Amino acid sequence: MPLFKFEVADSTGRKQETLIEGDNENDAKRRVSVRGFTVIGYKGQADSSAGDSPVSFGFRRRFDVADFTDRLVPLLQADIPLEKSLAIVEDTGENQEEKELISNLRRGLHEGRKFSQLIRDRSRHFPKMYSSIVEAGEEAGALPQVLGQLRDFLNMTREMKSFLISASIYPIFVMIVCIGVVALLLGIVVPRFSRVILSTGRDPAFSTQLLLDASAFIRGYWWLGGILVVAVLILIHQIGQEGKVREVWDNLVLKLPLLGRIVILANIGRQVRTMSILMRSGVHLLDTVAISAKVLQNTTLKQSISGLAAELRRGERLSYALSRSPYIPPLVIRMLAVGEETGATDEMLSRVADRYDNDLKQIIKRALAWFEPLVIIFLGGVVGTIVLLLFLAVLDMQSSF
Repeated sequence: MPLFKFEVADSTGRKQETLIEGDNENDAKRRVSVRGFTVIGYKGQADSSAGDSPVSFGFRRRFDVADFTDRLVPLLQADIPLEKSLAIVEDTGENQEEKELISNLRRGLHEGRKFSQLIRDRSRHFPKMYSSIVEAGEEAGALPQVLGQLRDFLNMTREMKSFLISASIYPIFVMIVCIGVVALLLGIVVPRFSRVILSTGRDPAFSTQLLLDASAFIRGYWWLGGILVVAVLILIHQIGQEGKVREVWDNLVLKLPLLGRIVILANIGRQVRTMSILMRSGVHLLDTVAISAKVLQNTTLKQSISGLAAELRRGERLSYALSRSPYIPPLVIRMLAVGEETGATDEMLSRVADRYDNDLKQIIKRALAWFEPLVIIFLGGVVGTIVLLLFLAVLDMQSSF
């Protein structure tokens, strides 16, 4: 939300300036009044992005929520108050955007707002589950412990993303190079070669004509590639938004053999990890279930457990209620049932999350290991076919003389 600057007076009549967030000017005035101040004058809207300093080459370093949490947790665990901990984190910030964000968080705490609500208002910087987990920690009086578990989860997630990026660089590079070679052959080499073939006055052979037609299509309709790229980007954007397209895609992806298993492992692993964090911090089971459901990114999976809270209120065990979802793996149900019997549910869920994280890494590693040679073989076959057709065309020309 935007920031608005006002000149206000407190109950003693002392005047001061204050910044406050609001949907608009009237909403900001209402928030000032709720906090016991009288508005004297409106100073205009503050620029929350002012002072952002670009880093080298004109790029701005984004706010790193994992690094922020990693620096905040040790301070809270040392019994330093939240506002002072944020001040220390702000002083150690490496860029102006991060300092401005933390300064706004501190300002909100001074205004009497809850830390979880301040984070929820800044959903652009924090993941959806962050504010819910912080709120649970506030209500349980165990914010340092909850944030400590959340820090471990965020670091693990960051390691997974780094693994995916590093493992994908080589196959993507090979694909781009091969596509460039094919475009070079069909767009430049074949057209020049076609002039020599047509100059003989003979009708080219079928294989040669096929190559010439492919080259003509690439040169005449190259702009279709741009349209295809735009269409794919629009589709990706629609999939990322809530709506019918997202629901259809999420339902379809679960039916695909390899991709469906990856999605299930990633989503369920994230959910049981969140449940383990909250249970270990003493959060109530119903709150744990409600918060952990928010980390599910697949709408079909989320809908399959939508009635979980109601079933728990009727007295059903968590393992039995989860077993009604066709997407929850049997391992989760069995480990959860054992944890309920032994009183170590959080520990069992943590082990399941560790197992799924390892399985996910192995599956992705194997998929990429197969992807690299398949891409090379396929694109190499395309390039080899083009070269072979050119060679046959040369032989056909020699036979005509």
